[in-house]
Amino acid sequence: MPLKHGLLAVKRGLAQETRETKIMLITYQRFTKGRASKQEMQEANKQFIDVIRGLGLGVLAVLPFAPITLPFVVKLGERIGVNVLPSAFMIDPQEDEIIDIQQQIEVIVESDSVSHPIDDKL
Repeated sequence: MPLKHGLLAVKRGLAQETRETKIMLITYQRFTKGRASKQEMQEANKQFIDVIRGLGLGVLAVLPFAPITLPFVVKLGERIGVNVLPSAFMIDPQEDEIIDIQQQIEVIVESDSVSHPIDDKL
């Protein structure tokens, strides 16, 4: 279950980063035509920083001993106050609690469907 929880969190984070990056590119395209507001540009620039963070972690991921170095780099960044992870991977405690409740509900539903299979003849 913890592995599944971790993989689902990574999947959600990557999906969110993908959506935000697409919006960033559209905003930059609109900026070249003079149609983007200052606030839109600020959000696009924040996302650009997230993309650079992701690229930095991607470089570390291909190096030898990545399963050891990546968690070390993330913890070191937390200690010195530097956000190493893109914003999509930073979950606030309230959102994390909601995810845990959703997963508990999924487990209950799955176990209920296994213990009481639906009769196909009905």
